[in-house]
Amino acid sequence: MVFESTLLDVGVAVLVVVALASFAKQKGKGWNWLAVGGVFFLFAGTLSAATTLAGFLGSVIWGGIASLFEVVGLIFAVVGTVLVGYEALVEK
Repeated sequence: MVFESTLLDVGVAVLVVVALASFAKQKGKGWNWLAVGGVFFLFAGTLSAATTLAGFLGSVIWGGIASLFEVVGLIFAVVGTVLVGYEALVEK
């Protein structure tokens, strides 16, 4: 995509998918989980792109915080994907 950090790309892609699902009138808890995962990916990508505060706090701490948000975003995205799949296959 346009951004140089791949986490920003993932966050934007997940949020675009959620927006398209909302436009298509798809509702459910899974889409909300995916949206939260996309926001966490965007925040993790922003942390990895922000180098000024990394120099102030230390790159190890700053990288650890970015990794934490990346893992939390991944968990939300996986749970959301499973819920959307369940809703699409079983409930309809």
